Amino acid sequence: MTGIAVYLNYYWKPILSARIKEAIYTSTDGLYRINFDNIRVNVITGNLSVTNIEFTPDTLIYEKMRADSIAPRHIYKVAVAMLVLKRIRPWKIYFNRILEIKSVLIDKPVLQISFNKNTNITDSLKEDNRTAWQRLSPYLKSIKIGDIAFRNANFQYIDHSSPKGKVTGLQRLNIKITDLLIDSVSQYDRSRLYSTKDIYAEFHSYKAITADSNYTIQVQEFQASTAKRYARLKGLRLIPGSGEMEFSKLFKYQKDRYSASIEEVQLNNIDYMLLNRDRRLLASALVLEKGNLSIFLNRAMPDSIRDKGLNFPQRALRRFQLDTSIDTVLLRDSRLSYSEYNPDSRRKGTVTFSKINGRILNLTNDSLSLIKNRFADLKLTALLMDRGRFNVAMKLDLESPGAAFEFKGNVGNMDAGMFNAAIRPLSLILIRTGFLERMIFEGTGSIKGVIGSLTCYYNDLKITLLERSEETNWLKRRGIASIFANMLIIRGENPSPGQPVRKANFRYIRPQHSSFFN
Repeated sequence: MTGIAVYLNYYWKPILSARIKEAIYTSTDGLYRINFDNIRVNVITGNLSVTNIEFTPDTLIYEKMRADSIAPRHIYKVAVAMLVLKRIRPWKIYFNRILEIKSVLIDKPVLQISFNKNTNITDSLKEDNRTAWQRLSPYLKSIKIGDIAFRNANFQYIDHSSPKGKVTGLQRLNIKITDLLIDSVSQYDRSRLYSTKDIYAEFHSYKAITADSNYTIQVQEFQASTAKRYARLKGLRLIPGSGEMEFSKLFKYQKDRYSASIEEVQLNNIDYMLLNRDRRLLASALVLEKGNLSIFLNRAMPDSIRDKGLNFPQRALRRFQLDTSIDTVLLRDSRLSYSEYNPDSRRKGTVTFSKINGRILNLTNDSLSLIKNRFADLKLTALLMDRGRFNVAMKLDLESPGAAFEFKGNVGNMDAGMFNAAIRPLSLILIRTGFLERMIFEGTGSIKGVIGSLTCYYNDLKITLLERSEETNWLKRRGIASIFANMLIIRGENPSPGQPVRKANFRYIRPQHSSFFN
């Protein structure tokens, strides 16, 4: 039996090699070729191993397909150190043209996917709309593989639709493919992506440096499943490469410095079929758990010559290269702080919003989705300066050239002195006493600025005007000015006794160097 096994191993080897190469070449219309160093078959155990596989596209054939407007959008290049197939029956392939494999192990593969936005198809008759089974049917009646495992894979995605060919790379990626089935019945199963029931991918400890080298991106863990239609990130971090003041001095003009962390990000009900076919991301919900975003700006630097209106939410969303439509974005237990350094006081002032919870509806830049609804609705609750209950509702016009939006909200009761962390260094005003009962505001805005009204109910308000001492660099009290401010300008309560509630109308014209958060 050993002698027969050895004989059959050598007998089947050239037949299988020729059949594999022929099937790949013919089923892809000559676009792909496969080569390998050695193939070993054990007819007793039904195991097969292949070493040093190279799966490469023929660039000449691909360019001809592009000229004929029938080229696929994705091109694949694969190199595999070792491929192991278990429980395969070679005689079923040879006599019955049926390929059945219990499991496939692919060790240390290197996968490169290139995307080209081939949209110049002029003659639909030239398109090959055959299914995978229809392409393979002259050679195989069916293919059934229980599990396919990619171990320690290196993955690279090159997007040639972007001006510079954006490259995304991942290392030590593990992928498990479940129930690959290609036959006459499953070819029309719409639940199968690439003829599989599920493609599960995960990686750990991802780290990369941004193109400008100013930030490091870290991901603790990533998971995604096509069957369960989700993608999840844990431990996402955006880490600046230098401190706040050091960062600002890297540039000639004012530039926002960001520091961010999110404990968990999950995207649910992803249409992976649409994402793969048309590069459109449709999902029901994006959930952000325990996010923390800090923004810092050094006002001592010259004003930016760049118009920061380009980064208003609607405009930034329109520049996002992937057509995206997310029904609901949920924010849970998050925090936002915005800080500025004031050269007059030589101190930093900070406004904070903690315990942020809320949702954004209809976050999209997808043209088909915008036809149905061009507005994104936002409702958030938070603690202003970690104390006062803050509620805000906004409506963003996603198609407005000027990034128009509406807003209204209110702030609950809090000690007015909590605002000193912001206004003391930024406005050189100290609130000595005061209690805010509630504040109501509403208005409209765009890249040009905001207009609206504000009503503030408060009592026992007293302030002190400050100035910086050139000798000690401390902030000192302006005594006489403070007295006159409290007597003649500042009213200690609203409403005043026997008077109606005072209401303020505001109009702020945005300088081009001011950001949306500012």
